[in-house]
Amino acid sequence: MPDDAHGMFRGTDPQSSRDAARMIVPRLNTIQSQVMAAVRDAGNVGLTDWELDQKFSCKRSTYRSRRAELVEMGLIKASGSRRENEGTKRAVWIAA
Repeated sequence: MPDDAHGMFRGTDPQSSRDAARMIVPRLNTIQSQVMAAVRDAGNVGLTDWELDQKFSCKRSTYRSRRAELVEMGLIKASGSRRENEGTKRAVWIAA
């Protein structure tokens, strides 16, 4: 696996997913790649924006904005569920 695709697919993913990950990597910036890898690692459990901020020790919208861009690109989607973080129900995001 080339280093530039690290974290973009799981070891159990089919070859088509691996190929797609290698094609998309050059179009992602560093933070988008970090967000994509974190969401992929979370699997079906997914992550909320609050959890992304916690994972990257960031209190600003940097990671949320990159997640939103990945949603627009069709790489991340809402799972349809919500999870409570600090008393607020938040959308859970998963890899598309």
